[in-house]
Amino acid sequence: MNISRKILTRIVIGLIGVIVIGLIINALIPRATIYFSVAPERVLVNINGKDQEIQNGQEVTVSPGEINVTISQADFTSYSESFTIENGEAREILIALDAETAAAELLLQTPGSQLVIQRIGGAAVEEGAEKLRQAYPIITELPINDRFYKIIVCESREFPNDSEKIAICVQLFDLQARQSAINTIERRGYSLDDYEVVFQDFTYENLQQQSGE
Repeated sequence: MNISRKILTRIVIGLIGVIVIGLIINALIPRATIYFSVAPERVLVNINGKDQEIQNGQEVTVSPGEINVTISQADFTSYSESFTIENGEAREILIALDAETAAAELLLQTPGSQLVIQRIGGAAVEEGAEKLRQAYPIITELPINDRFYKIIVCESREFPNDSEKIAICVQLFDLQARQSAINTIERRGYSLDDYEVVFQDFTYENLQQQSGE
């Protein structure tokens, strides 16, 4: 009886050892994760030459390194992307394929597809805003309000058809406050030479004159 228990104990210890070793080896294997947020909700994905069908929200484990991804589906324009992914990194691919037929358009009307499309719209807006913040860092502090002036973002007059160009408008409620507004901008560490600055006459007299014309 004692011998049987000893043998059983050794077997259990051996199995635990094998499991532990397996877990250690598994933890040491380099891997990364790609999350797919896609519309339509079922697509064919080719990752480094290997095809697999993916559903919206699915994740795929890959080896770190250079990744080449192509996403396709019948009646849709395919999409390709290449990037490098690091060990342990998690990366999301957020994409809505362009429909080429009416039937394909219907596949983009599902709740899951619509959610992806809405996220892409929001991401595009934020990306545009971030570009503006990098190009015009002063806008993070605007508007600046004062009793005699107001400093805001406005459309560029030099580049009226370029959505990536903006101007800094200084609305003067007192024309003598012009230099004070300039000093405020410079005290905050910004140079007027780096911006298109538009001074606007918002004095009571000027507004009255415009309303009477």
